[in-house]
Amino acid sequence: MREGPFLNIKAPKALLERLDDYRFATRKPSRAEAARELLDRALKAFFDISQPEPVRPGDPDYALVRARRRQPTEPFPIREIEARLARLKKAQAG
Repeated sequence: MREGPFLNIKAPKALLERLDDYRFATRKPSRAEAARELLDRALKAFFDISQPEPVRPGDPDYALVRARRRQPTEPFPIREIEARLARLKKAQAG
């Protein structure tokens, strides 16, 4: 019995044959792994050539885009924030 991820794909036979060809050429153990790699490659290629559209004031998505740009891209330093909040609460109470 095979172990690992199981993928039940409903697709045209020609597409499944191409997926199997890719799977055997790259020596992937399963269709799922081959499909995942092909999808990752396709998405990467799509986003590499996609250019962001400029958003101007008055556009329906303007507020959403501005809010998204203001969100931090780095993870929050939770321990530092908690320590600072504890110091502030202590200073207010004391």
